[in-house]
Amino acid sequence: MKRRHQVVLFAVLLLSLTILSPSFDFRGSQHNQGRNQEKDTYTGVSSRNEDTSAPLDVLVSMSEEEFASFQKVAKEVAASIYVEVNLRNVEPKEYKEVLDREFSLGENGDIILLDSDQVQHYARKGYLLPLNATTLSKALGDSAAELRGMTEWNGYQWAMPFDVDPYVMGIIPSYLNEAGLQGFPQNREQWSKLIKESQTKSAPLISLNIDDIYEASAWLSYLPPGMSPDQILTMQLTSMTNEFQQGVSLLGELQPHIVTMSVDPVLSASDYKVQTPMFVSTLSRILHADEVAKGRGTFSSPVSLQALRAVESRSLVITAGTTEADAASRWIEGMASAVTQKKWYKQTKRLPARQQESEKEVGEVRSRYSMVLNQPWFGKESPVQWIENKTKIERFQKRVQQVLEGEISAAQYVSSIRKTVNP
Repeated sequence: MKRRHQVVLFAVLLLSLTILSPSFDFRGSQHNQGRNQEKDTYTGVSSRNEDTSAPLDVLVSMSEEEFASFQKVAKEVAASIYVEVNLRNVEPKEYKEVLDREFSLGENGDIILLDSDQVQHYARKGYLLPLNATTLSKALGDSAAELRGMTEWNGYQWAMPFDVDPYVMGIIPSYLNEAGLQGFPQNREQWSKLIKESQTKSAPLISLNIDDIYEASAWLSYLPPGMSPDQILTMQLTSMTNEFQQGVSLLGELQPHIVTMSVDPVLSASDYKVQTPMFVSTLSRILHADEVAKGRGTFSSPVSLQALRAVESRSLVITAGTTEADAASRWIEGMASAVTQKKWYKQTKRLPARQQESEKEVGEVRSRYSMVLNQPWFGKESPVQWIENKTKIERFQKRVQQVLEGEISAAQYVSSIRKTVNP
């Protein structure tokens, strides 16, 4: 009887192994455990057959002109590594809604171009694949450290920085000379000289794109001692210091001399005859406008640029639901290569995310426009704090627009922001 029981047990064990072996997941228990842990947030399970090599689905949000350039570069890289890419472009206003909907339905494709400050948000939800275990781990080291910091979370790197576009303030140097200044204003006294010159000429001083909240805030952050919403919120909540009171007074004096537009003042300069001697824009738009002018010159006089602290940055991520992680990694590596980054900059004027290439291009821009870099593009705050600051800026978008358009006073602008943390 005892021997008979052993034979039966052996048969049962053999049958169990036979049943389990065809469907056993050889990726290991950690893979399945990770998906179970993220079950409440991660739904990016691909329906694609893992034995096939399907085209990579890439989702971006760009203007039509920029997307045309992206298509060309993306397909060149794909051809060089023998893969195919399906590119899809979504309207900027609809992008976040489309991303959230497709992530929740598991229809998020393989690769997405995200704003760098959104990477941590989607990584926390379990929608992205960490790049540390891919072939991209080495290439990540070539990108700017500040950009890598924005795309890092929980000890992992979740994105490959792709490009960056800083905000800059421009001015006609002759206007500075007429106001008795040797360079860009650094304090209230120097700003007052520019205001006085504007009053003398009976003409506005500076143009801003009111619809770009980051552009407007970048300029406010330059005003001493810093008048953007995030800076106001970090001020002491007890009594306003004398320096801060002077900042409020300066903003109030500047209000009548600000021209607000719904487009970038640099791009519209020739069409709408904007005559302000100062303006705020992204660097790419200035460079592109000059190139389009084809030697005719975007401006009637030479222009000097002052770097502001804010930047627009984008990064490429791999979705957690992809079954083409290897091909996706190789394609992203090609997009982040020195050769491709140079091509992208030449076509779009957005600076490369690679440290070495970016420094080279910035050097040429500095020579061309006498650009001042005494205020770094990236602040001293941590990447987490940087993202929180952008959230604060978005929160007070209406207040920023109102103060720049003169609908509310500078004191009302500051008071409304401070009341949110000290009611």
